[in-house]
Amino acid sequence: WLKLCPRVSGVERGMSMSGAMVSGFVFSAALCLALVGAEEENVTAPYVSPDVRGLHFVETFDGEVWSRWKHSTAEKYGGRFQVTTRSTEALVGDLGLQVPEAAKHYGAAVKFEPINVKDGDSFAVQFEAKFEDGLSCGGSYIKLFNSEGQNAEDFDSDTRYVIMFGPDRCGATNKVHFILQHKNPVSGKWEEKHLSSPPSVPSEKKTHLYSVLLRPDNSIEVQVDGEKSFSGSLLKDLMPAVNPPKEIDDPSDSKPTDWVDDAKMDDPEASKPDDWDEEAPFRIADPSASMPSGWLEGEPLKIADPKSKRPDDWDDEEDGEWEAPVIENPKCSVGCGKWEAPMINNPDYKGKWYAPKIDNPNYIGEWKPRQIANPEFFEDENPYQIPTIDSIGIDIWTMDKGIIFDNIVVDKNPEKVVDFGKATFKVRNEIEMKQDKETSSGSWFQEYLDWVFNNPVPVLISIVVLLSGSFLLCCRSPSPPAPPATTGEGSQSTPKRKGVREYSTKARSASPSGKKTEKAAGDDAGAPTSEQDKKED
Repeated sequence: WLKLCPRVSGVERGMSMSGAMVSGFVFSAALCLALVGAEEENVTAPYVSPDVRGLHFVETFDGEVWSRWKHSTAEKYGGRFQVTTRSTEALVGDLGLQVPEAAKHYGAAVKFEPINVKDGDSFAVQFEAKFEDGLSCGGSYIKLFNSEGQNAEDFDSDTRYVIMFGPDRCGATNKVHFILQHKNPVSGKWEEKHLSSPPSVPSEKKTHLYSVLLRPDNSIEVQVDGEKSFSGSLLKDLMPAVNPPKEIDDPSDSKPTDWVDDAKMDDPEASKPDDWDEEAPFRIADPSASMPSGWLEGEPLKIADPKSKRPDDWDDEEDGEWEAPVIENPKCSVGCGKWEAPMINNPDYKGKWYAPKIDNPNYIGEWKPRQIANPEFFEDENPYQIPTIDSIGIDIWTMDKGIIFDNIVVDKNPEKVVDFGKATFKVRNEIEMKQDKETSSGSWFQEYLDWVFNNPVPVLISIVVLLSGSFLLCCRSPSPPAPPATTGEGSQSTPKRKGVREYSTKARSASPSGKKTEKAAGDDAGAPTSEQDKKED
């Protein structure tokens, strides 16, 4: 700066250099914060394919997904799933099955080696779901079924499933479904058995892990994010119950015509009292009230303003008939018009008379149809032994896009399935928690950072203009220095001395003891000076 601006005084150089340094510091700090913020926000980890050894079926959506999965050929499924990464990645490069468009039906299925739950076996199914745009109305559940030899593309909404499991939210519905289709071996009918108290769906947009574990003691456990959300029994906590009742109502039975099921009756000996007036009104005019003194019944509440006059330029043909504005009647300070007494509750009001109730001597009791043996009764003591499963299908309709399925696992060892979730979901969840925390705590900075990176041209132009302005300010041409002058004592007042004197005077004026310094400066100013100094002063 000093070499580029040799004509600038030392004071001006210092001030200009300070401004440039401040500007440079501000931009450097802003750039530093932006880079640090961007680095801190980038809390990610590279995706590593999980270890799937020992698990019956795992779908991570790696590799040739559409060689395994098939879109349903049914006409209703207008939506087409996509295999893609998340919009905000936690595990960089990890793929999932995404719903790309809202307000459409989606259907796809995959087949795998059949799994048979035999005596003493357990069963578990688990998957991840992420709602990148939230879930306002739609499902994100999966269906496990037996293809019975059909192709995966033949799957549709009419395909009978064994288990339907996963989140569903729309209107009053907000639950993680577990529905077991159970076959009645007597009638041959399949019936849906719903979880009596299903957990609710998490509301935020992070990835969540959904697990259901069935064990040989007929226990069922539903986990969300690896935490127990429901625990119960397949025999006690499904609606309707797995096993039907032994007896049912006889459909041919009907209540006898003379059956009395009213426990109370009107007292036949009671009668309405003679002084009971059912016609008496509930409210009446207050008989003790009287019209206040000064009330003018013959006076109107509103009158034409007597002070108002017809305008001189009023034309009845063009403006219509002129009418004076209406004002409050000044005579009605107490009241005007017809006076009416205020209404009060009628002390004689009793309402409609009813006879008092007494015990009914003919009461028999509440009628119930007789019970007969249930012709469809059976007893399944091991509902955990679910039917054979060899396929998974996704059949959903949703008003939200951005739903992503990932890491679907099916196995007969619940502990292995849970461990798989810990190895995959836990890593992702920890990263997403950090990302969510940074987003919520620094949203204002992130908005600023996004604007800077999304608008690089105006930002760079602004930086160049400000730095150029600082350079021009530093190197501006100063006023020509005053010629040397001689004081009354023969000494010279050079521009350098003058600049130092002006600078020290300004510094004293700006100091906390301004008044004292100004006075001192005034005394110094009273010293003899040359004519040129006086002009300069």
